[in-house]
Amino acid sequence: MTYNAKTSSPKIPDRGRITDVPGISVGHYTDLDHATGCTAVLVDEPAVGGIDIRGAATASRETQLLDPLATREHIHGVMLAGGSVFGLDAAAGVVRFLEENGRGLKIGRAVIPIVPAANIFDLGLLSHAVRPTAEDGYTAAREAGQEFGLGTVGAGTGATVGKLRGGNHSTKGGIGTASVSLGDGILVGAIVTTNAIGSVIDPYNGIVVAGPRTETGFENTMDFLVDDPPRLRDLMGIRNSSNTVVGVVATNAGLDKKAASRFAGAGQDAIAMAVRPAHMSGDGDTVFALATGVHPLLSGEEAIAGIEDRLRAAAMRAMIGAILSSIEHATGLGGVPSAAEHKASFDPEPGS
Repeated sequence: MTYNAKTSSPKIPDRGRITDVPGISVGHYTDLDHATGCTAVLVDEPAVGGIDIRGAATASRETQLLDPLATREHIHGVMLAGGSVFGLDAAAGVVRFLEENGRGLKIGRAVIPIVPAANIFDLGLLSHAVRPTAEDGYTAAREAGQEFGLGTVGAGTGATVGKLRGGNHSTKGGIGTASVSLGDGILVGAIVTTNAIGSVIDPYNGIVVAGPRTETGFENTMDFLVDDPPRLRDLMGIRNSSNTVVGVVATNAGLDKKAASRFAGAGQDAIAMAVRPAHMSGDGDTVFALATGVHPLLSGEEAIAGIEDRLRAAAMRAMIGAILSSIEHATGLGGVPSAAEHKASFDPEPGS
């Protein structure tokens, strides 16, 4: 089934940013020459961390520390990067930056920053031999602030979506962000790198906003996979190819590790709503959670229990917004056009 892209709006909405949550900062390192990069998500003060992993092929670091049974509750940042397992070196640069600035777990005279990481597979869009390094991660951490780029930057530099028909039909993905206010100063934000084998759907109207390119729009890969699947040989090649959506949801409410992992799970639910199909055998879909706990109105188990489900709903809304943002802000690279660029090729007057 093919969907027409002409129904999408040419105007990019302001969906907010994860840095609307107080105490969160974001920085990028971008390598456009090799189509890769990394993104550091930092917290001013240690935050309770959580995680939900639903991909079957992750490239990750320090994730076991976020298990609710693990001893440490607080972390000091999250690294998202390209380069697959090679790009995990970037997290070491963030650790070094934080140590130099006295931000980390204090054990005796040592300062030990805890920085979990999850990476996408972007090898081969322009280069398979250049990946984010520890120095690149250090640069991303040093550049962290309230304002940061979106689209084809940082960990989203080499991201693409809609690869089930092969790379020559894919569309550019990238980094996106959004935030949601629950009132009374309670905030939820999300940031995501969208690098999916599937199509990206706006779940509010059912429109396919990015996916395998057709002459008049984008294909719904879930329909394609069920009704008109590629040959088994092609499926096996795609299974071992460049997929994965990785992101962070954050709030200024206080959560324990169990609640933080449920909060991260809401981000994964949102991925399943906006990326179809999601959580495939070749994916490494991972969502981290950060709960800073600085909101003065929320303290104690009873107070948190009364708002936890609202926080999860807000996390879903923020993650959906971040995924849509990643498509809206992307620009073409390595011969892969953005959704907007593809639309312009057959609809030169957007909105007509």
